[in-house]
Amino acid sequence: MERPLLIPLLGFIAGLVAAGIAGVSLSELYLLPLLAVTLIASIYARRLIFQIVLFIPFFLVGNHALQPYLHPELPSSHIAQLDSREPVVVEGIVVARPETTDRGFRLLLQAERRYDERSSLPSHGKLLLFVDGDIGDILTGDRVRCRARIKRPRTYGIPGEFDYPRYLAYRDIFATGFAQTGKDIILMERGADYPLQQRIDAVARRLGLFVDATVSQPESGILKALLLGDRGGVPRELEDAYTRSGVNHILSISGFHVGIIALFLFQSLFFAARSSEFLMLHLNLRRTLFLLTLPVLLFYLFLSGAAPATARSVITIAVYVLALALQRETDPINSLLLAALVILGINPSAIFEISFQLSFLAIWGILVLTPLFSQPFADRMNGIGEKTLLFFFVSVAATLVTLIPVAYYFHRVSLTGLVSNFIIVPLMGYGAVVLGFSALPFVYLAPFLAKLLLAGAASLVTLSDWFIHHLARIPVGTFINPDRIDLLLFYSTLTVFTFVPRRRLRNWGAIFLTIALVIHLFFLPDPGAGKLRISFLSVGQGDATLIRFPGGETMLVDGGGNPRGGTSDVGERLIAPALWKMGVSTIDYLVLTHPHPDHCQGLVFVAKNFKVGEFWEVGGSGESPDYALLKGIIVARKVRTRIVTADSKPFTIGGAVIEPLAPSPASGGRGEGFSGGTNNDSFVFRLVAGTTSILFTGDIGAVAEEDLLRRHAAVQCTVLKVAHHGSRFSSSTPFITAAAPRFAVISAGFDNSFHLPASESLATLERNGSKVFRTDREGTIEMECGPQGEGVVITPMTRHFN
Repeated sequence: MERPLLIPLLGFIAGLVAAGIAGVSLSELYLLPLLAVTLIASIYARRLIFQIVLFIPFFLVGNHALQPYLHPELPSSHIAQLDSREPVVVEGIVVARPETTDRGFRLLLQAERRYDERSSLPSHGKLLLFVDGDIGDILTGDRVRCRARIKRPRTYGIPGEFDYPRYLAYRDIFATGFAQTGKDIILMERGADYPLQQRIDAVARRLGLFVDATVSQPESGILKALLLGDRGGVPRELEDAYTRSGVNHILSISGFHVGIIALFLFQSLFFAARSSEFLMLHLNLRRTLFLLTLPVLLFYLFLSGAAPATARSVITIAVYVLALALQRETDPINSLLLAALVILGINPSAIFEISFQLSFLAIWGILVLTPLFSQPFADRMNGIGEKTLLFFFVSVAATLVTLIPVAYYFHRVSLTGLVSNFIIVPLMGYGAVVLGFSALPFVYLAPFLAKLLLAGAASLVTLSDWFIHHLARIPVGTFINPDRIDLLLFYSTLTVFTFVPRRRLRNWGAIFLTIALVIHLFFLPDPGAGKLRISFLSVGQGDATLIRFPGGETMLVDGGGNPRGGTSDVGERLIAPALWKMGVSTIDYLVLTHPHPDHCQGLVFVAKNFKVGEFWEVGGSGESPDYALLKGIIVARKVRTRIVTADSKPFTIGGAVIEPLAPSPASGGRGEGFSGGTNNDSFVFRLVAGTTSILFTGDIGAVAEEDLLRRHAAVQCTVLKVAHHGSRFSSSTPFITAAAPRFAVISAGFDNSFHLPASESLATLERNGSKVFRTDREGTIEMECGPQGEGVVITPMTRHFN
């Protein structure tokens, strides 16, 4: 069957990918001549030449569509130009429904003015504002004034990190703000703009309050996520359980939910209308009723917050319905191509969103693979058995076709997904979603009936949660680490299998690409095998270092964290994605230099979610709650614990030697040996590989440095991991002179409030002739050398990982 949209869509996507990933930027001046060439080729050229020529202008259009987001030209009045450590006062319009967060709310403002002590100036641009605490009943369209610290978002510079600045840029957001309390947000004018959306938001708020009053937690939080798109009430532990079971998608309003609601609406209307002989005789009832579902779906889109994933689902369904209304017996794949082209035309950056990719892949799998799976059973499928088997094949098709992208983005695939989907999708989708959606209009019309329907939906959610808690305990998650080449091979396989017309060429092409994918994914040798590799991870104002030994063993020294507390989990957000990205699923040696939050917090998630061989520490009870939590996990998982001090014997790991140098036996590792407490009792050790040595110093200060020199500890090194993030109370001149490092690595947060690294420490290192690398400026620092220390190479993140 002809698929005329294939070449334009492939060209458009290729242009987007070239701009967004490869950084290719082409001028739109080439577009008009190429369009003329395309028109001529369509008249005179052969089909293949025409298709090639047609590909190019769409490539250029796609490439150009992304440039305003990647290379914005922000004027001086833009809110992003207020990047400052000091709070400023900004006034603007709320342009999206406020979202609940762990600590308060998230508001999206369209800035109008900014104020200082003497005047006010016009301002514009979107500001994503995070507020600690309650903001009252602020809705879309309200004009508010806020006092907040404005910053331009930036990445940490660590492998596997979610590119948050680009994610925001694709939404035309180039500034974020932080308000300390809800009192910093003042409502200036109710309903200053967006009157229709404000009314819909008010309806959503009332519905949410009704759900809260009718159903208890956690069921109410999940029902609000399913029906209103508000995931703020879903308990974190429960959300993690759904993720581990491979069905987290059920908690976000997506194509599945919208499709279920559209089908429910159609079936309900058809059941009511088919009793009318007049309607049956004078209307194409199915076509008419499908069209009638569109206004309801459009209202539901705005009721649920108009999230991009929901909008894409509504557009996709609308394309199918309109094709049916126009009496076009179209190929479903053509409709899928049209929906993708329309969505990308409206929102080009959607191509980089995992929800967009998974939604269309799942639909493709259902359309293409399900018939292939069910064909051998066609003669034996009937009744309830037919529907059950068909549903199973649909689940298998959707799971298989999304396997590689899920592994690429999350580095793990849950083998319980098939079972989970088979149980949870009927309970939550065909059950809780339908009952809950049916209850929404009765909140206004018949509250008693709405309560009955919500109670029924809540009971199904309770049953689903029970299954999830048991399924999540099954340890069948598999670590897979595909890269962009694997993703390209995977998408190429699907393209060939779907669109190559000649059967023999299609089958052999798909087989060849599949074999290439398997070889590249599982059988290519690690180019760094047999070398000593040390990654000084950029985790903000904290410390974390991954060591990969020549023999393949792994050691994680500290795990970063927020020294002033907070709800952001550094281990989950930064450390774990970095380890997975670098192909690490097992930590043979988990090392904590001392139990302060900025070294300890991230290890909690690692200890809980990675296989750990041994845990090394200096002993003592520690004062950090994170340390107590970490120790509890270590004990519960029966991980061997080793207390390390200067008296510990050297350890040989993978051909390299670990030489413990501190804490001093006089301290006993309990923060009692020196003034400075726990910092000065950090675990200090030297890693020696042939002629190269790396000295790890934790957070020791000058007192502990003097003790090392007094005991004639072997501190001479090739690379120094600078103590205490470059504090002026560390890196004393005698110590740096004795260590004499060729290279020094400082781990610190960008523009941190501690003003680290200190100028005094930098000056000391400069006088020593050490080349300094800083994670706050250069991101993750990668060191590599041979097993005997030969060929030391140190590169920053920008040159090594990108």
